[in-house]
Amino acid sequence: MFPASSIVPVVAHALVARLRFADDDALPTAAERQRRATDAARAAVLGSTYRGKLVIRFRTADGGVYRLQTCVWAVDDEYLVLEAGVALPLRAVLRLEFG
Repeated sequence: MFPASSIVPVVAHALVARLRFADDDALPTAAERQRRATDAARAAVLGSTYRGKLVIRFRTADGGVYRLQTCVWAVDDEYLVLEAGVALPLRAVLRLEFG
């Protein structure tokens, strides 16, 4: 979806709460959404158990793509709960990058 060398702005945790997100899902196919859900569950285990960080790429309502390095504390069908108690709609997430 994104080349590794693409430049995507980094956003701070405090700004995520101020961003607006589209009602539509950022991913076009059911297979991609299923992969995202699996990766989100894995990220929650990594974050809550090991305090491991990852990079999340997500899309806002205006079409902007941003990235955030964070720890995922919890996940449900609709949201990722990040460190500092920030909630990010799962439908906005394009990719979770472990590494």
